[in-house]
Amino acid sequence: MAIDTGTGVAPRPRADGRTDAPPQAHRHAVDRRLGAIPGLLAEELPPVAGAPLRVPAAARAVYVAARRARLPRARPVVVVVRDDEEAHRLADDVAAFVSPAHVGVLAERAALPLERALPEHDESGERLLVLSRLADGEAGLVVVAPLLALVQRTLSPTRLAAARVAIAAGERVAQRELLARLVAGGYEPVVEVTGIGEFAHRGGLVDVWPPGASEPLRIELWGDEIDSIRAFDAMTQASRRRLERATLLPASEFLPDAGWKGLGARAPDGVGASVTLAEDLARLEQGDLGEAAETWAALLTAGPTLQHLPSGAHLVLTDPDELSAVAEGLDEHARTRRDGLVEAGELPSGWPFPYEAVSALAALDARAAERLDEQAERDAGFAPAPPLPGRPERIGSWLVELAVGGRRVIVATDQASRVGELLDEAGRPSAPVAELRTVPDPGALAVVHGSPSAGWSHRASRLLVVSDRELFGGTRLRRLAHPKRVVTRDLIGRLTPGDHVVHIDHGIARYAGMTQRAYGDAVREYLQLDFAGDDKIFLPADQIGRITRYSGGPRPGLSRLGGTEWERTKRRVQRAVGDLARELLEIYAAREAATGFAFGPDTTWQRELEESFPFEETPDQARTIEEVKADMLRRRPMDRLVCGDVGYGKTEVALRAAFKAVQDGKQVAVLVPTTVLAQQHQLTFARRLAPFPVRVEMLSRFVPRKRQQEIVAGLEDGSVDILIGTHRILSRDVRFADLGLLVVDEEQRFGVAHKERIKSLRREVDVLTLSATPIPRTLHLSLVGIRDLSVIETPPEARLPIQTRIAEDDDGLVRDAMARELERGGQVFYVHNRVETIEGAAERVRRLLPRARVAIGHGQMPEGMLERVMLDFADGRFDVLVCTTIIESGLDIPNANTIVIVRADTFGLAQLYQLRGRVGRSDRRAYAYLLHRRGHPLSPLARKRLHAIFSASDLGAGYQI
Repeated sequence: MAIDTGTGVAPRPRADGRTDAPPQAHRHAVDRRLGAIPGLLAEELPPVAGAPLRVPAAARAVYVAARRARLPRARPVVVVVRDDEEAHRLADDVAAFVSPAHVGVLAERAALPLERALPEHDESGERLLVLSRLADGEAGLVVVAPLLALVQRTLSPTRLAAARVAIAAGERVAQRELLARLVAGGYEPVVEVTGIGEFAHRGGLVDVWPPGASEPLRIELWGDEIDSIRAFDAMTQASRRRLERATLLPASEFLPDAGWKGLGARAPDGVGASVTLAEDLARLEQGDLGEAAETWAALLTAGPTLQHLPSGAHLVLTDPDELSAVAEGLDEHARTRRDGLVEAGELPSGWPFPYEAVSALAALDARAAERLDEQAERDAGFAPAPPLPGRPERIGSWLVELAVGGRRVIVATDQASRVGELLDEAGRPSAPVAELRTVPDPGALAVVHGSPSAGWSHRASRLLVVSDRELFGGTRLRRLAHPKRVVTRDLIGRLTPGDHVVHIDHGIARYAGMTQRAYGDAVREYLQLDFAGDDKIFLPADQIGRITRYSGGPRPGLSRLGGTEWERTKRRVQRAVGDLARELLEIYAAREAATGFAFGPDTTWQRELEESFPFEETPDQARTIEEVKADMLRRRPMDRLVCGDVGYGKTEVALRAAFKAVQDGKQVAVLVPTTVLAQQHQLTFARRLAPFPVRVEMLSRFVPRKRQQEIVAGLEDGSVDILIGTHRILSRDVRFADLGLLVVDEEQRFGVAHKERIKSLRREVDVLTLSATPIPRTLHLSLVGIRDLSVIETPPEARLPIQTRIAEDDDGLVRDAMARELERGGQVFYVHNRVETIEGAAERVRRLLPRARVAIGHGQMPEGMLERVMLDFADGRFDVLVCTTIIESGLDIPNANTIVIVRADTFGLAQLYQLRGRVGRSDRRAYAYLLHRRGHPLSPLARKRLHAIFSASDLGAGYQI
């Protein structure tokens, strides 16, 4: 473990709001809800043999857990799978049988082979943590690794061991030596630590965030002795708890050492002919990695990652034939990449391959203890669970039928209370439990909270595990918890010399950098702030809260120390704020005094809808849902702004509020800015509410005129419960029988006239506003308390940071980026925001990817055609959608996880933010490429604008410029 706290991996709290089991039980259930099963199956497993063993994909997790139970605890189990997605899914399923503290995923590095990219500390940190656990011989460890993760090159086991820094309170260590070892370990020096792989020092304090740690550490030295080690909050910088000892893992897989000094002698001939490679070589020999990691990987590292597998590891290969095809595909991709770069003159002809997957797989196969294959002749006795025949109403009687004949039936479900009620109706009561402590007897039936990805049966033990996939057609997405990079407030560590700042007492200054000054026997760090003329002050580093970064637009003039102008400016601002507050209070006073409708408490249907949500609610999302419900219970009309990042679950908040309103006989209007988003919401609401008697309709230009008239009539007579639409629903002919809730999605996209019409609907109606980028006035109303505010700032549990790259537009880069997505079965957005040339852009995509199915979508297409294109793309009938910014608002296609934005420098900040949010909406790694014209460097203003979006959200943790 990276930090020795004695607690292992902290369990993840559940946030689904259920009341039929205590929260602590749910938290424990997620950890090891089916833990009794491996022990039962361990003695039933066939002996280890060289021939492949038939184990269906649904049962691989329980097979691995059972094999682990039978092996000596000192032997780790390493499972090799085809890709990163399968690795995480299998690891999550293994964690249903084994504590997550003993399960790890050795993930792939996301960069393309030979791609020029800045290394990601978060990414390398997760990999190095798993490799370190293997090296430590952690008892009972299960590691799941995609093949690519094992063939990618990394530092050697001896280099990893040498780079680890073990510290303990009371030990003696020279600060200079500690800092030198952090630099040698790949840590990045910063003023204030905000992410994994960073360190900062101030006097006798050294802050560092090592891989594997959920929080950064503060090491306090008294002379050459470690006085204390404390974990601290990266947001507030406040200390939390003391630790006795910790191990600081290296922050990079590419560590500078003496071998880099002679790198030029080992590099192929022709390096000097490339300006880029020559610059790389000069930097590398000075220990600066820059963007050279993946390009130079074969020359910077000792070999593939598989060299870290212990000799005693129990190695399991899944689908050997499929892994062989994956290895051949990886080598072909690397060969194509290298040949293209050689042809373009970016690499010399003798440049080494980044990896050799086929030969690496042969080495793994020679060491493998087991091979699991669904088509093998040897049978382990497992089979997939049968799906539910018929509708969900039959669940209770069907489960009772399955238990007849001596089967031991275990229902593992995220909708345990609903299944329990159905079993009660079938005459077989079964109280849901958080953890299966004993396996049910033959003929018995048990219900357990939490669903694996699929169910299975085992012939010899007569076990049958049924999951939500068999019962309801899908399961919730989960991912083992791991430390995430946090994004903090606008910290002083983000300042660079020359930036303007505002001092609360003295006004506007120019930040000139950090400096040290001696007073008596003490040396302290200061920020130098330059004012008008030759005026300057030195601000102690511990008073950084007195300044903020200037963000007022044009370059400001500097304030003069000692003058009265700054005080006059502050008084003018205070008067203006007061005037605005009085105006807004008058506007909203009438609404505050109005009497609205008090909705009733949650019903059984409400709980069933919420349990059918296919994801784990984040804590922020769960809190927001409860805040909205509490507002709806009051007499005062709700006026709440839900502000959250793109893809953080605002729509689910609105859907639950809408269903709650409908159950009390009220109608709901959902106002959206575009026809495409209206179509998306209509499909989402209709799908989620299908089991309930709720009529959901849509009004937009997609809807024929005759059908619009029928919908409008249904609104007047009350037969339409939920209406989703564009500004069409603000028309004078649209009248509601009993409107109870208005949901406004992306309010900033509506004009003044539309908002005036919205106001006429809102006086006594509950209003819920959703926005990722609210307009300043809307945000201000919320911040001063006139409108209620809920913020969803925690990314969904299975969400990964979007890998974002700003680069020159290049055919090779675009081809490789899109090909990577298509190779893993995904889809691509290609944004070209000029309708008159969009056909040429589509031809470019077809030329680069001849086998791809390419579609075009833009707002000037005929109504029916655009609707058909968007629906076909959402259904997976096209691989690449060449489109304008019509996709920017709310479009939710989880299978599309790469976006290429051409001429990104011509887009506005909010547009880029929204466009980038179209990807990364699942548990897959997503990629965003923001391209500018080749040979036309970005202007300082454009570069600053593009840079800004990555400090706005933790989904921007991985980026480069």
